[in-house]
Amino acid sequence: MNIQLINALEQLQEDRGISKEEVIDALEKSLKVAYKKSFGEEENVEVKIDQRNGEITVFRIFEVVKELSEVTDINKIHVDEARKIEHLIVPGDMLRQKVNVKKFNRIAAQTAKQVLIQKIRELEKESLFTQYKDMNGKIVTAEIMRETRDGYEIRVGKLDTTISFDHLLPNDRFKNGDLVKVLVESIDRRNRGAAIKVDRVSAQFVQQLLSLEVPELENGIMQIKAIAREAGIRTKIALVSEHPQVDPIGASIGESGGRIAPVVRELKGEKIDVFYWSDDVKELIKNALAPAEVLEVEIVDPDNRISRVWVPPTQLSLAIGKGGQNARLAAKLTGWKVDIKPLLE
Repeated sequence: MNIQLINALEQLQEDRGISKEEVIDALEKSLKVAYKKSFGEEENVEVKIDQRNGEITVFRIFEVVKELSEVTDINKIHVDEARKIEHLIVPGDMLRQKVNVKKFNRIAAQTAKQVLIQKIRELEKESLFTQYKDMNGKIVTAEIMRETRDGYEIRVGKLDTTISFDHLLPNDRFKNGDLVKVLVESIDRRNRGAAIKVDRVSAQFVQQLLSLEVPELENGIMQIKAIAREAGIRTKIALVSEHPQVDPIGASIGESGGRIAPVVRELKGEKIDVFYWSDDVKELIKNALAPAEVLEVEIVDPDNRISRVWVPPTQLSLAIGKGGQNARLAAKLTGWKVDIKPLLE
């Protein structure tokens, strides 16, 4: 092993993100195992690899003792013998005696190779986890590898995983090689590797998509106070601005809809309602039922969080929504049951 080894390790570091120092440490340990297996399990040895030129040095380690009677095993040496190697050594010191590495036989080299391969695999898995652990809760781009019976096999960076149809929008259809945005739900260690779970149907997915388009959300000038979603149909988002000169609705929609349009496209046309958050429950319920016009909100049972909402008869269907979806989302976002009634003159 020589400079070619160092070059190979540097390439490994560049290609796979594995630290050269970590691999050298693993290699030193594997060579130590190989040496002991071939030349004696009881021998106390140390293996060092020069990180500049790849040169391997093996040392036998002896404890220097004063009396011959103390030389009770192969890892102890009498001081007189030790001084033939190192003149100033004294009892109690540890003697490092260089070993001729040509003693390494083919079996030892093969053993070292096997152990090293295993160590590299472990380090690669650990490196992957380290690289991706901070992605939790963030939007990433995944490549579609192939469709399966239950969903798709996808690749996120260097990690392969699957996404089931349950975690996709109803009209999500992809081809091999397509690139698609997904939310990382979790990154877990698995056998010293990384297992990634992704999603496109959660409310957090929409929240993160909008944050990518609206810098004021990313830098904290605006906040999403509450969000409710029925994937593929509608999402409701309650916003607040920490700066009096920033209108959260205008900032999230953008000029001519330029900020919210990319989010709607990514969601395949899913409707998004953005409205002002309010600490006043009545005002919040009224805002949450947008785009319907609300005439009055009545708190019926505060303990059980039940409200009654009065709307113009012409707005009743819009307020309730198809299949009750608008009212259901408003209730989910506010935490209040919403009983919608037409106000008849």
